[in-house]
Amino acid sequence: MKNLQYIISYLGLIPYIYLLIDKYLFLNIKEEILLSFILYYTLIICVFIGSINWDLQKKVPNHLIIYGFIPTVCSLIIIILNLYSYNIKTLFLLSIILLISQLFFDFILIFANLTNKKVFYFLRLPLTILISLILIIIII
Repeated sequence: MKNLQYIISYLGLIPYIYLLIDKYLFLNIKEEILLSFILYYTLIICVFIGSINWDLQKKVPNHLIIYGFIPTVCSLIIIILNLYSYNIKTLFLLSIILLISQLFFDFILIFANLTNKKVFYFLRLPLTILISLILIIIII
């Protein structure tokens, strides 16, 4: 089951890779649409990462519930700023900061006390780094 989760997680990079190739080679997608899609897709990932720490089957500490909700609030703010035509490069930078902050706090709040940090080192860390790098390349 874990292998399928890893595969599906890494398959989530396909839209980034496709749009990165389109931006620099094919030029089929209008820049504004491409950037908005990538921004919204990244925010969906941030919200998803925040919510995966909720286990509705058992009692979760309140601080983890609040921590899991923070990416939703941050994403909502970034969406609103985008709808008001805020500078897209700044919004991408905010998204990168959100992803990296999430990674940092995930390690401190969730993974630091676990003996098996495999999920962090083979999934969370590489995916966050890859997505952040792709976002940087796209806004250059």
